[in-house]
Amino acid sequence: MENSNDFEFEYNLDDDMDMHELVEIHVGDLNLPTGKIIAADPFFTYDQRPFKRTVLPDKYPVYVYVTEIDEEHFRIAYAKIKFRSKDASKWVLAITDDITKEEMDELTDDEFFGFPVDSGLACFLDEETNAALNAKMDALQEKDPEANYYDEVLADEFKAYSSKNKFSRELGDWNDHRPDRESDNNVIMFASGWGDGYYPAYWGLDENGETIELVIDFLINDFEDNEDEDYD
Repeated sequence: MENSNDFEFEYNLDDDMDMHELVEIHVGDLNLPTGKIIAADPFFTYDQRPFKRTVLPDKYPVYVYVTEIDEEHFRIAYAKIKFRSKDASKWVLAITDDITKEEMDELTDDEFFGFPVDSGLACFLDEETNAALNAKMDALQEKDPEANYYDEVLADEFKAYSSKNKFSRELGDWNDHRPDRESDNNVIMFASGWGDGYYPAYWGLDENGETIELVIDFLINDFEDNEDEDYD
């Protein structure tokens, strides 16, 4: 069953998260064997805790929402997992399972808990998949301490998976990665707006408090003057 908590903060995000003007792209279906979701930079998921609210284990569609910066220049403004086909009517900040009520009480109106990005990429994955992803990255480093997981494994995947889409850069802006080819567990990765930063996620709920979607906001309007950033 879905699990929530009793100290989620409600936000009025209808205006901030208007996706009707953006291009919606279905970038893959995420397998969630435990229903415990992690949102993180894919290269720094080891210490990232899953969200406190959980969902029923299943496969769910993932979308990115692309905004046009100028002609032939597009950026991902939001990434979303959709759990139900209906629309959300209210929003709460998605917090990890190690955040306390006392910490939430200390937040000011312009503050939030989120996750850091240091590679220009973010992702959704299940807690179970996270163990496999880190094991694969660790194995590569043990074999060759100078190896880079993006260069050795992900670069070709990104290019093959999304580079031909008109809204993606030539190196690819999203990818469906499987750390273990024998498993359905996967990591849906995508470019993080303007690149590095600290980003919040929000649960979209219906009027009964049921979980409709989970959205990462890349705060695209807050960083419009940033220069282009390549992946590390």
